[in-house]
Amino acid sequence: MAKANLTKLNELHGVIAKYYVEAVESGEELSSGTLAAINAFLKNNDITVDVVEDSPAQSLSNKLQLLIMNKEEEIA
Repeated sequence: MAKANLTKLNELHGVIAKYYVEAVESGEELSSGTLAAINAFLKNNDITVDVVEDSPAQSLSNKLQLLIMNKEEEIA
């Protein structure tokens, strides 16, 4: 079996990235599997974010912290 060349791998990477962007921008609810795949794609490509005030990432962080605190209170 022949190995893929760099051009083909770059093309595949671009197609996957475009697919994920379109999925997120569609506004449709994404399955947990799709979200996990997008997360893995970002992680595998060393994509990170700096959380700053008034950003969607900060809002998500705040919501997650609230959920964790509520769960901890339910357990206690």
